[in-house]
Amino acid sequence: MNPAALAVGVLVIALLALRSKLNVPPWLTMLIGGALMVALGVITPSQALASVDLNVILFLLSLFIFTSALEVSGFFEYVAYRISMKYKDPKRIMFASFLASALLSSVASNDAIAASFTPILLNVAKLMKIDERPSLYAVAFGVTIGSVMTPIGNPQNVLIALSGVPNPFFTFFVYLALPTALNLVLTPYLMSWEFRELLKVRGELDLDSLSDPGLKDEYLAKLSLTLLALTIALGAYASATGYDMVLVFLIGAVVLLTLTRKREAVILGVDYPTLLLFVGLFMFVEGLKEGGVVQLILEYLPGLSTVFGVMVVSIVLSQVLSNVPLVALLLPYVSNQPNSVHLLVALAAGSTIAGNFTLLGAASNLIVSRASEIRGGKKLEYFEFMKYATPVLIVNFVTYYAFISSVGRAL
Repeated sequence: MNPAALAVGVLVIALLALRSKLNVPPWLTMLIGGALMVALGVITPSQALASVDLNVILFLLSLFIFTSALEVSGFFEYVAYRISMKYKDPKRIMFASFLASALLSSVASNDAIAASFTPILLNVAKLMKIDERPSLYAVAFGVTIGSVMTPIGNPQNVLIALSGVPNPFFTFFVYLALPTALNLVLTPYLMSWEFRELLKVRGELDLDSLSDPGLKDEYLAKLSLTLLALTIALGAYASATGYDMVLVFLIGAVVLLTLTRKREAVILGVDYPTLLLFVGLFMFVEGLKEGGVVQLILEYLPGLSTVFGVMVVSIVLSQVLSNVPLVALLLPYVSNQPNSVHLLVALAAGSTIAGNFTLLGAASNLIVSRASEIRGGKKLEYFEFMKYATPVLIVNFVTYYAFISSVGRAL
C-alpha cells in the first residue's frame, strides 16, 4: 500500500468530518484530494484525466441546466408561496411543503429546492407567529426522501445509474417507487407528532402582508418544465432500448438554452461546485485504488453482500465521508457482487436517506440551516436534528429495506 495515498485519504476524511468548523466545502476538499494524489505521485496526470467520467459530468451538467432555468424563472419560490397562501395552517403548510419539495427533488436538484423554499417558508413562519423549525425540517426531510426514487434525484444516484444499472429509470421505479410513496405518506404524520407543540399558532395570522414573488419568467418556467418532462420520458425510453441516455439529456439542455433569451443567467446559475466535486472525486478515488487503500478499506467492511449490510454501511459512513464520495468508493465492490442490481439500489437508498440521520448527512441539510440563519431564523442544531431525524430515518430504513429485499428475492 502507498503511504502517500493513505495520508491523502485520512486528510480528506478529516476535512469532510470537520467541514462545518473549518469552512472547507466538500467540492474543494475533493479537489484537494485529487490534486494531492497527482502531486505526490500516487497517480499520473494522464491517469487522473482518464479517471474523470465524462458521462457523469455531462449528465449532471444537463440536469443542472434545467434546475438553474427553473430557479431563474422563479418557479421554486412561486411554488413555496402558493403553498403558503393556499393552506394558511401550520400543519397543512408543513405537509404541503414536504410533499412539494419531495416531488420536485425527484427530477431537479435537491440543493436548489432547499435553497429556494427556505426563505419563503421562513417568512411565512414569522407572519404566522410560529416556530419555523417544522417548515425547515419538512424541506430537509422532503428533498432527501423525494430524491431517492429516481436515477436523477441526486448526484449519487446519477453515479450509480451510470455505473451499469440496466434500464435505470425502470429499475429505480420497480425497487424504490412504492417504498418512497409510503415514506411520503408516513413521514408527515410522524413529523406532525414530533412538532405538535411547535405547530401551535401564537397570535393573529398576517399572511396577506407576504409579498407575492410571482413567476419572474413564465415562458422560461413553462419551457423548462415541458422540456424536462419530455427529456425524462425520452431518456427513460433511451435507457430501455440501449440508446445513450446521457446524449438525450444533453440535447434537451442545449435545446432549452437555445430557446431562452436568459441563457446567460441560466448558465451562471449552474451548480458548478458539484461538478468540480465530481472531477476531484474521480481523481481522489483513482488514487485510493492505485494506492491500495480501497482494498484495505474493503477488508474491514463486512456484510456488503447483503442489502442490510450495504444500507447500514452507507448510512453510517455517509455521516463522515459524505454520500457522494462514499458511493464512489463502494461502487466497484458492490457492482462486482453476484446479482448486484438490488445491492446498487440499496446503496442509492442508504446513501440518500443518510441525510435523515445527522445534519452532516446531506449537503441540503446544511443549505436549509444556512439559508435560515442568514435571514435571522433559527439554524438547525446537530443534536436537535438527530432527535427529530432519527425516527424518520428508522421508518425510512425499514421501508426501503423491506421493499428492496422483497423485490431482490422476487427477481
